[in-house]
Amino acid sequence: MTSDTRDPHRSRRDTHVRLLPLAIVALAGVAMLPGAAAAHAPSVSRDEPSTPSQAVVLDDPTLSRALGATISRPGEVDWYRMDLRAGDPIVLGMTSPDATGKVAATFTLVGPGLPDAATVSDWAVSLATEAGVTGAVAFAPDQDPRVENHGGLGFVQYGTLRLDTPVDGTYYVAVQAVDAAGTGKYVFAPGVREEFGADAIGGMADLVAFFNDPWPPASPAPSAAPAG
Repeated sequence: MTSDTRDPHRSRRDTHVRLLPLAIVALAGVAMLPGAAAAHAPSVSRDEPSTPSQAVVLDDPTLSRALGATISRPGEVDWYRMDLRAGDPIVLGMTSPDATGKVAATFTLVGPGLPDAATVSDWAVSLATEAGVTGAVAFAPDQDPRVENHGGLGFVQYGTLRLDTPVDGTYYVAVQAVDAAGTGKYVFAPGVREEFGADAIGGMADLVAFFNDPWPPASPAPSAAPAG
């Protein structure tokens, strides 16, 4: 694999211009594929919150997404929040890029009306307590994941958790690496409702860049000393 030679000072706009043709090709390939996975709206999360109060809010939890994010330090937990009504479908998939820096990730769903976290694990109790709830469901990632190609991007598929929302309320997804010491990139894939539009092209450009970004991230170049 060739090394990344991109200028670290290049603006996000320049990056989007450079990746836009590839993003259009990738998005077209994704749109032509059958199945719900083909309709994930792509985006990249630049925020990596570590508390429920700073969770990334999924404004429409039913919208099918492919959300690229990272575990940047060992033991990090990334939180996502969903406000749901009883009976709403909960569909939460976990994948990682089939690319440099991928990490096998897992998650725990916590919220009202779910099984008592104490029957799941001590870790589930800790997460549920942090979120101010008592219920939890632990995702069990596939130990022998397959790789699927969508629009020229490879995704390592760890599986999907599916259930119906038991009661109205706020639910949280706490994502962490399978290996406690692990760091790297993952792609969280919540939602079921398929929707594509012009905005997806920009999201795909971000996702293509995310797949190709070096890992660990390159350190910013030191600032030049002021003249004089």
